[in-house]
Amino acid sequence: MGNQKNKFMKFLEEKLMPAATKLSEQRHLKAIRDGLMSTIPLTIIGGISLILAFPPVDPELTKPTNIFNRLLLGWYNWAQANANVIITPYNMTMAIMSLFVAFAIGYSLGKHYEEKYGTNPLSSGVIAGVVFLLVAAPAEGGMIPTTYLDAKGLFTAMIVGLITVEITKNLLNKGVTIKMPDGVPPAVSASFTALIPMIANVLLFYVINIILISAVGKNIPEAIMSALTPALKGADTIWFMLVIVIIAHLLWFVGVHGAALVGTITAPIFTSNLMANAAARLAGEPMPYVWAEPLWAFMVVLGGSGATLGLTLLMLRSKSSQLKTVAKVAILPGLFNINEPVLFGTPMILNPVLGIPLILVPAVNAIIGYYAIKLGLIRRIFISAPWTTPAPIGLPLSTMDWRAFILVIFVLIVDMIIYYPFFKSYEKVLLEQEKGEKIAV
Repeated sequence: MGNQKNKFMKFLEEKLMPAATKLSEQRHLKAIRDGLMSTIPLTIIGGISLILAFPPVDPELTKPTNIFNRLLLGWYNWAQANANVIITPYNMTMAIMSLFVAFAIGYSLGKHYEEKYGTNPLSSGVIAGVVFLLVAAPAEGGMIPTTYLDAKGLFTAMIVGLITVEITKNLLNKGVTIKMPDGVPPAVSASFTALIPMIANVLLFYVINIILISAVGKNIPEAIMSALTPALKGADTIWFMLVIVIIAHLLWFVGVHGAALVGTITAPIFTSNLMANAAARLAGEPMPYVWAEPLWAFMVVLGGSGATLGLTLLMLRSKSSQLKTVAKVAILPGLFNINEPVLFGTPMILNPVLGIPLILVPAVNAIIGYYAIKLGLIRRIFISAPWTTPAPIGLPLSTMDWRAFILVIFVLIVDMIIYYPFFKSYEKVLLEQEKGEKIAV
């Protein structure tokens, strides 16, 4: 048994950790991750707009029998009467977020190449944004269509953001650019330096777009979405997410920030799903996806990676002075889904006893959360509440469904039940150690 354990640890340290670290530092994936993270404020602003537009009340089932119901019905009537005004912040953020993603990814990758190749981050972002608009929203009758500026254009935005910068980098590396004489202001010089790369990118993508439309009747975003839809549907399953959960927490077990590493994979999927659900909700259509960032933040990792809020509550009543001290420090951050004090103070890292529930509990939470939504026990997620929102508030806000509060409390109790035997086993070890230290003194 000990030999197998050593082999497993060796595999994690020598194979999984280096591969995960290398993946997290890959420049294109890092640019996508950073670009998507920069748009988080947009999803929050759009989410607030959707919260106001969709009050959690059904006017056909709710009667004004008390002040609470009257307030909800008043909110509903106000939202119906002012729908266009209320939804405008959403239309200017989440509804056209793919444009911002293209710019942000172009900027991020351009910054990566700035020192070595001289790419200007701002120019890189502008080129990516212009090219994306060209292929995703060519003007029709003087109007810019927004069909592919939302979730349907997100993966096109990522591809455009990366390829345009790569083309720009190669042109600059080969000296194919306009060089201004010394003394010209840097901003002016950067504009002329970006001119030839912009022309090259515009021509390339414009020609490809025209050829695609002529050959298959689809523009670039439509063709990419047609190709990726099966993959997105496959990623919206419990099996895919269980693999992600297990990998993330195996990495945490050996001291690597698993959430940050798997976020490179999940961020585009979660963002696309959230945007698609929001658009469907606004259009009065069924929301297509289960998985989105709030389900991960407020359910899978309830209280932080490892779903440690339940463990922290158990530790508050521990007989071990070490566990009780850690819990007192960790309980407040844990309520806001920040749990490094528990992970490193307990510690759970490389802890053979607590390492099992560190992986098991989030997997169980993922199963419960997935099927609760899949079976219609709570509404699907269409709003992005900040991940630091306490879960009993965050998940109801993200779904605009009061039943999500009950689900969070239920899952918290389940987590405590699963953690309990491992907690008691580890507590027993610590009590023996603390008892030995007292005798030694």
